[in-house]
Amino acid sequence: MDQNMAPVLVHSNAQIEKFINKINKKVTQLKINDLTRGDQDLLRNRLKIVWAEPNDHDGSATKWRKARAHRAYKEIQDESDHLLLVVVLVIAPTEIAKTSFDVVLDYLLRLETYNPYRLQLSAGTKRFFESMAAEQGFASNRRYLSLIQSLFPQSLWSYFSTKRYKADLNRRRTET
Repeated sequence: MDQNMAPVLVHSNAQIEKFINKINKKVTQLKINDLTRGDQDLLRNRLKIVWAEPNDHDGSATKWRKARAHRAYKEIQDESDHLLLVVVLVIAPTEIAKTSFDVVLDYLLRLETYNPYRLQLSAGTKRFFESMAAEQGFASNRRYLSLIQSLFPQSLWSYFSTKRYKADLNRRRTET
């Protein structure tokens, strides 16, 4: 199998097929057109759930859903930062938090290769991520840095040599 081709669906589960098709369609769009403005808006809202712990102000049901979504996104990121980005864009936190989504999550976590999901995004997209991370306060988050290093392999080292990194580091030290 070509390492860059979308994975062939061997499971007959209609739910898995539905989500894999959505994921593959988004991968194709990202490879051709990069992030859209709509994608950027989704990321601004959804990455908070991916990298922030659910807060105590939420009701118990909301907190439970956010915790399940947070855990599922984290498990996906542990396998592939590229797949995480695509999943965050096409699968809402309310959907990924459902117990019925577990079969899809298991399928995604057991893929033989994640190469079909590798993306080459633009410098403009990199700037979007940097700006959003600074605005939302996760510029020094370990998982955010992992995503950026994976999506933009050369960018992490240039970030560490900037004044902004030093300011983020100093701010983080004073917060703890």
